[in-house]
Amino acid sequence: MKALARRSIDWLRARDIRIVAYLTAIGLLLLVFVVIARLVAGSQTRAFDEAILLALRRTPDTPLGGKGFANVVMQLTALGSGPVAGLIVIIATAFFVVAGHWRYALLALVMSLGTWLWMWLLKGYFERERPTIVTHIDPTGGHSFPSGHSMISAALYLTLAMLIARTLKRRRLRVFVVCGGVFLTAMIGVSRCYLGVHYPTDVIAGWTFGAMWALVCAVIVEWLGARGTPDVPPPLAE
Repeated sequence: MKALARRSIDWLRARDIRIVAYLTAIGLLLLVFVVIARLVAGSQTRAFDEAILLALRRTPDTPLGGKGFANVVMQLTALGSGPVAGLIVIIATAFFVVAGHWRYALLALVMSLGTWLWMWLLKGYFERERPTIVTHIDPTGGHSFPSGHSMISAALYLTLAMLIARTLKRRRLRVFVVCGGVFLTAMIGVSRCYLGVHYPTDVIAGWTFGAMWALVCAVIVEWLGARGTPDVPPPLAE
């Protein structure tokens, strides 16, 4: 136990800037989520939420862009659905197992199961009903807060982006991969508002909590890499 504590302290000292940044970001994201949750619980975000939902419609029943664009958005929003996300996790986990990176495979499973558990607990606790001011283009059941698609996409795509970025040597490639994960997450969240199935605060809360969970997974990756074998693929050639 003492040896483990000593290794952990040495690891923190060697990575103080990165870990402090991670932990600070986790704390800030948690604070933002708590503030949003309190405002939502007190019905203080209604005007904000409804104004944005209506701004995305020509009429409460007709979204901007017409039926064709709405169909495209419905296809894109599926990237944050449980079945698609689950398939991606299975493929990623299988890849890590085949590549011999057992810790990353375990991390992918913990990330996905943890996201599902947190989503189930939070939705059950807040029990917020879905928007009624606009017609749902993509009818769905369950509670509204926080947005499951937004939480899943933030946790999944940001975690995968972080793992992929660790294999890349060139900074611009790492930045591109992380930006790609952020773009997918943002696109999926916005699509939920466009389809009228979530309030903007549902989406923001989902992004916030999902990103926080992704950063927790990033800290776990850093910790795993410090124990014995780094378990990180070699960087790609220039």
